[in-house]
Amino acid sequence: MNKRLTVALLSTALAAGVLTGGGPAHASPDPVKSLREQFAEGRGVRVSETTRGKTSKVKEVPPTRTTGTIEFGTSGAVDYDLTSRWKAGPSSEELQAIKVGRHTYVRGFEWGPMPEGKKWIRFTPGEASWGNDGQRGDQVVDVFNPRILRAMLAKATVRKGGEYRGVLTGNDLYGKYSYAEFTKVSYRLFLDRRGLPIRLITEYTSKWTDTNGKNTYRPVVDTRYTGYGAKVKITPPPADEVVGFKDLEGPFAAQDGDEPLTLDRGDVSAR
Repeated sequence: MNKRLTVALLSTALAAGVLTGGGPAHASPDPVKSLREQFAEGRGVRVSETTRGKTSKVKEVPPTRTTGTIEFGTSGAVDYDLTSRWKAGPSSEELQAIKVGRHTYVRGFEWGPMPEGKKWIRFTPGEASWGNDGQRGDQVVDVFNPRILRAMLAKATVRKGGEYRGVLTGNDLYGKYSYAEFTKVSYRLFLDRRGLPIRLITEYTSKWTDTNGKNTYRPVVDTRYTGYGAKVKITPPPADEVVGFKDLEGPFAAQDGDEPLTLDRGDVSAR
């Protein structure tokens, strides 16, 4: 080969290497794999959430702001400590929910008169549940469930940068047997460079019927996740301040054969 031609080819190759970074292109991270790598005992993530919505009777419900932490285990998100605050007339209301193991302890939720000295109501699966499966705060989509995260990535109809937009059904979230006041949820999921969820915006329409007729509630829940890998240890409230939900005299008495109740902040807010 002509020496001049050889030098020219080498120069072109070197220039191309400089322009392209001099190495192979890096593949995008697998979000599900990146999420699983965060699952470790004593580690977790911080949460900051804002919920805005309207009902069939109220054009705009006062916004709710929720902050706290979620604790991971080796298989996923296991516990949490979240406090929600919202306006109720001239004053502010506050509700705190702490999940440890199978039990969720709630302060600020009124279900009939509380025994003297008791501040927390304990919810236990099989008796009554606090929120739908995987629900934390007002966010009904459990982005820390690898199965659901995978579905969100697969069902996204818009993908640009680290943003994914799509629609999930109740079956996607809870399976065929579930109780939820909505059938589908639209979402916008944002991932960071590591492929980890840093923001999730969901919107859905909830419908139910009571003594006042048919009702609808349309919330927009904007949840942000920061501080992955932070040390987190969620602990239950003092035992002498806790009463079991089944031991309370609520608005109506439970009947034999009734399905366990599923309650959340919406049952005490302005909706």
